[in-house]
Amino acid sequence: MQQLPAGDNDIVYAGFWRRCGALIIDQLVLGLAFYAVAFLVVVTTAGSGAWNGVSEDHVPTWFFIAYFAMIGCYYVAAAIYYSLQESSTHQATLGKRALGIKVTDTQGRRLSRKHALGRWFAASLSYLSLYIGFLLAAFTARKQALHDMVAGTLVVDRWAWTEYPERQQRHVGALAVLLGVFLLLVPVFGIIAAIAVSQYQDYVLRAKVASAIAVARPLQPVVEEMRRQNGACPVNGEGGLRDAGDYATVELASIEAGAMQDSGACALQLTLPATGTAGLAGKRLWLEFDPGTGSWTCSSEIADKYLPPDCRG
Repeated sequence: MQQLPAGDNDIVYAGFWRRCGALIIDQLVLGLAFYAVAFLVVVTTAGSGAWNGVSEDHVPTWFFIAYFAMIGCYYVAAAIYYSLQESSTHQATLGKRALGIKVTDTQGRRLSRKHALGRWFAASLSYLSLYIGFLLAAFTARKQALHDMVAGTLVVDRWAWTEYPERQQRHVGALAVLLGVFLLLVPVFGIIAAIAVSQYQDYVLRAKVASAIAVARPLQPVVEEMRRQNGACPVNGEGGLRDAGDYATVELASIEAGAMQDSGACALQLTLPATGTAGLAGKRLWLEFDPGTGSWTCSSEIADKYLPPDCRG
């Protein structure tokens, strides 16, 4: 397709939303393709027994080497993807083609491979600026992002600087808007998801503690009755109280009955499994009986956020 001299056309520059949409598509294409290949390499390597001779002591080292090698390969693949396609006859990556835009130099000419590769390296400035460099495309006169200014490039409608300038799309398409909004909302969804996961994990741990306490609740009347009858705190094996380990469940290691050393109050000591969830493993909780008021109080080594309200300090 014959290119016309710069200035002979009414040029439509690709705006922020079209560029956002193209970026999302390109990242999806690159990510899916790269990690699909990486998965096949890992499966093939593991299946061939290549790791059989590696000592367990060296596994973490090789894991980190493999991880950083994969990161390096990803960036090499990205550099090839962007530079070859933006210097091709299409002058655009798959994402840009889908949104009907292309990359040119400031005179509307096709980029050389060297120029396209330099533009990709310059894009690191836009990433390092926490995407503010990309946001500049919404405000600059020719819709240039930071890396466009550095590399001396433009992103324009696919029909710009051609024989058919009237075919240029002058309005943002619905696809570009939807993809752009999606890109902006991804961090928001990520934050919400992280909060939700944290809250769910706390809920699960609270449920485990509540389950352990529920096992001890039927023993409280037994302790009260023994204290009234004998004037002393019962211990395991007395008055229907079984051995401490007999009360073990998935959420509970043992329940010991006896008197608290500091106050002498009758109490049930609940110990959680040592191999349990981090934050709960091996922790203890005490249910203490006050014969004067006939009430029970709760204290624990466990963080308050995992405890029922009446056990919090």
